Amino acid sequence: MFCSSQTPLDSSSIDVAVFCLSLMGTNFPSYLQEAHRVLKPCGWLLIAEVKSRFDPNNGGADPNGFLKAVCELGFNSVSKDFSNKMFVLFFFKKKKASPETKEIEWPELKPCIYKRR
Repeated sequence: MFCSSQTPLDSSSIDVAVFCLSLMGTNFPSYLQEAHRVLKPCGWLLIAEVKSRFDPNNGGADPNGFLKAVCELGFNSVSKDFSNKMFVLFFFKKKKASPETKEIEWPELKPCIYKRR
């Protein structure tokens, strides 16, 4: 049985990995590490998350710290989009060469709090 951060996919076997409101686990870095493993060189990593999770003025993570950590994992940041009222979008491309193995300092992502309407 595979946990959510391990897939049966071969290494370097997919072109695109999409995380849409799916980095909620406290072990979210392992999800991104798995995406790096299964993506082909120059493959795309697309992330859509709730904007409040990346608002340091309200207890969220610093988006630049998040970008830095993902880049240290072995991706290039292509673009980020904060124009939507509710969501932030990050676009990354996997580097052709593997990064140096080192400890990555991942920011803590604020949990999502849903308002009752």
